[in-house]
Amino acid sequence: MQFDPHASIDADDPSVVPTVTTITPAIIKQQRESRLRTSGDTYRQLMTAVAPYRIGPADVLSIIVWNHPELVIPNLTYTIGETAGLQPAGPGLSSQAVPGFTVGDDGNIQFPFIGAFRAQGLTTAELQQRLTTVLQPYIRSPQLTISVVAYRSKRVFVEGPVALAGVKPITDVPMSLAEVLGEANGVQSGVGDLSRIELLRNGKRFRLNLGEMAAEGVNTAQIMLKDRDVIRIVPQTYNQVFVTGEVGKPTGLPMHDGRLTLSDALASVQGVDPNSGDPAAVYVIRATDDPAQPEVFRLNGKSPVAYALAEHFELKPKDVVYVDATGLTRWSRMINQVVPTTTGANAARGAVN
Repeated sequence: MQFDPHASIDADDPSVVPTVTTITPAIIKQQRESRLRTSGDTYRQLMTAVAPYRIGPADVLSIIVWNHPELVIPNLTYTIGETAGLQPAGPGLSSQAVPGFTVGDDGNIQFPFIGAFRAQGLTTAELQQRLTTVLQPYIRSPQLTISVVAYRSKRVFVEGPVALAGVKPITDVPMSLAEVLGEANGVQSGVGDLSRIELLRNGKRFRLNLGEMAAEGVNTAQIMLKDRDVIRIVPQTYNQVFVTGEVGKPTGLPMHDGRLTLSDALASVQGVDPNSGDPAAVYVIRATDDPAQPEVFRLNGKSPVAYALAEHFELKPKDVVYVDATGLTRWSRMINQVVPTTTGANAARGAVN
């Protein structure tokens, strides 16, 4: 097999050939700066200020109008003292059966005297202020205490190799990346990839690297999650690099915490085959969003600084490292294919004669 980096990659358009970029110190510096700039932009975009909880549909509210027990839900009772508030009349109520004022799909609650009242989008403090105002024509100096007793309107989803995957409700305690991973009991060691955590939000995909975040001083507790966010931990088996061609042991290699250099990859497969491989023709083929425009990088292993360059050239998941054969190896293989064919033809001709 011969690797031709200038061969057409589109049978319908022979003029389309990949651009081969020689791996140099400038290329390595450029890629590193681009990677840091991209990840930095992502982290800054996701680091938002902590916001108070806002009521949403399906939330259940406890609303106490002091000295007016007729406004209490029948199966709730007042308690006096430090725990003053509403308590369920019976034990063992599930989150699906918590008594209180449930916010409807239209964002309203039904409250005595005033009927439908808008609660969606308000904090408990804002709702308390507005309800107090509208109750004044019916009650002298109304005093209200409002709290959320069941948080059911907002949630995030955790997928992948974690101990406790599933739905995580957002409560009045803001939900951060650190907290949701903690509630999931962490990423399974040796299975989940801490360098490839995906955050899906409103049709966009953000890729998070916990090791990189720690190195850059980004606190995962500052990555605040929003309603309907999906946290997906990618298994390590999805992030392999494939090494083939004239190497000691062609194989797929897992990345270590999202990192694998070209030097590491070659060392893991026993290096370039000294009998057949061309150290001046080490290629890295990288797929892009455009299948007609893959990135191809070439390392000249005969260069005195080749090993230093290979050590600093970071590979990406699904990269293919290919080591081409020497010209002599290709010629020898061609002869080995031709000679047996010629010998067989002569033998057949002799048998006929």
